[in-house]
Amino acid sequence: MIDHLTKLRGHVSITLPPDITDIRPFTWRGFLAEIRYTYILSLPYSINLADKAIRNKIKKAHANGYHSQPTDNMEHVYQCLIETEKRKGFNHQISVADLELAREILGEDRFRCYICYSESGEPVSANVTLLLDADRAIGWVAGTKTAHLSNGVVQQLQLLELEDLASQGIKSFDFCGANIASISESKAGWGGALKPYYVVRKPVFKDILRSGRDWLKFGQRPSGSSDP
Repeated sequence: MIDHLTKLRGHVSITLPPDITDIRPFTWRGFLAEIRYTYILSLPYSINLADKAIRNKIKKAHANGYHSQPTDNMEHVYQCLIETEKRKGFNHQISVADLELAREILGEDRFRCYICYSESGEPVSANVTLLLDADRAIGWVAGTKTAHLSNGVVQQLQLLELEDLASQGIKSFDFCGANIASISESKAGWGGALKPYYVVRKPVFKDILRSGRDWLKFGQRPSGSSDP
């Protein structure tokens, strides 16, 4: 793998699963490594592991007539992804055709989508999950319409997904990242184990600029702070 990566041009990076902890062969060849974190849940899952706030949000979603289910409607999934892109100012770089192609290539056994509908039948939240093997699944992408975000739809959908994956024999679910404070907080409430993982990449010229930025950031201290 390393020999192949060194021959590629341009930006080259690879995210390693949490169970790969020895990255020395990459660093010996000059790759840069960054440590990141994710939460992993063991399946089958018990809702008793979730904190009270999550359980209350699920009850709220039920009370307001929302219902969640597996889906093969990629247009409905896409509608939810787009809403999150607009709200958070990023681009998944995924189209409806991309989702349909992925489902066709990987099949339902590897590519599973879940969606939450309002009482009126509007798609309001979606999760797309990849089944890596017979035991492991990762939450690949997700999106929720802003108007329904506070109604517990995300939590109801997540619980349905965990139950469905367990029924397929999956043993663990990886939330696929918990590196932003607000995202980490929302995922931590499910009671999973915090696990580190590595991202390794070829160095580029921008790394010089990044080093300068990191040096300046490290040297900054909150106003009013003083030396011990």
